Amino acid sequence: MIRLKRKVMIGSLSLSTFLIMSTAYAYSDASLPLQNWYKASFQTGKSEVDSKALRALNESRQAMQAGADEMLSSNAARLRQVQDAQSQQARNRVEAISQDYASQIESIAEELTKTEGPAQFDKYVLASNEKLDHEVDQLAVQMLQELTLTSGK
Repeated sequence: MIRLKRKVMIGSLSLSTFLIMSTAYAYSDASLPLQNWYKASFQTGKSEVDSKALRALNESRQAMQAGADEMLSSNAARLRQVQDAQSQQARNRVEAISQDYASQIESIAEELTKTEGPAQFDKYVLASNEKLDHEVDQLAVQMLQELTLTSGK
């Protein structure tokens, strides 16, 4: 029985010592360093997450900017191709009209020199040149309007 009393006494003494120490620890500022460590650790983790998020956002923004720049240059190149093709078509039409008038003038010049003489030929050439100039001017204005409309789209 003495052994049992001794065990009970040691158990109660240990338990009371533990409770006294726990109470003293709870009322002291011993938890303050632990709280400070937790706050510092939380702030460090938050800063890392924020910096990673900012880095990811910057990378995404740069990728989007590169894609937009690439698309813009591609569209500009396509627009230049369309404008070049249309201006070439306009040049070809002007050349075709010019050659047509030149052949008409040559054939009529031959007829007039045979029948009427050089004076009538000069009048015809002057009138034909004025008509040709007027038509070429109209064609140029029309082509410029088409190119302006195409480049505006």
